[in-house]
Amino acid sequence: MDKKELRRIAQHTFANQQSNEDSWYDFAVSFHEGANILWQYKDSIRRGRLVFLLNAALSIELLLKALIVAKGGVARQDHKLRDLAHDAEVAFSKSQKVTLDFLSEVLIWSGRYPVPKTEEAWDHYYDHVLERHMIREREENVWRVRKNPETFPSVENYEVLWNLANRKWGEIQLQQTTD
Repeated sequence: MDKKELRRIAQHTFANQQSNEDSWYDFAVSFHEGANILWQYKDSIRRGRLVFLLNAALSIELLLKALIVAKGGVARQDHKLRDLAHDAEVAFSKSQKVTLDFLSEVLIWSGRYPVPKTEEAWDHYYDHVLERHMIREREENVWRVRKNPETFPSVENYEVLWNLANRKWGEIQLQQTTD
């Protein structure tokens, strides 16, 4: 008997794992817990905020995929959090969707590599994605640039995203127990 057959007998197959909502959710919670720990120690870690953001973004991705699987769907194999949120039917606000776009870029490249695969992706990130999170103000001859508190992926904004999606998880789990 080969190893694949043993996995089939033990019901530990690719298809079973792919459709196991609890497995997706457990991974999401693990990365959420990791993100919170990393936030506490961000100043002790080189690029600590970025390391936090990567784990935060991954936890949101996994939670959205858990929701999709819990509803009987198949999680898409990309990192586009806005699309995953739509598939998971989580009602994020317009500013929260902008935050999801930023976190998607963190997952795709900025949380893992110093540059994306192409110069066009680099320009898109700085000219469009990051720019949507900046507020530029002018007072006479002085310009000031600051993060948009409603869209920039701070730990507070991350927790709001997590809590909205996690609330949806609780609703689905409750509905499954009453069906």
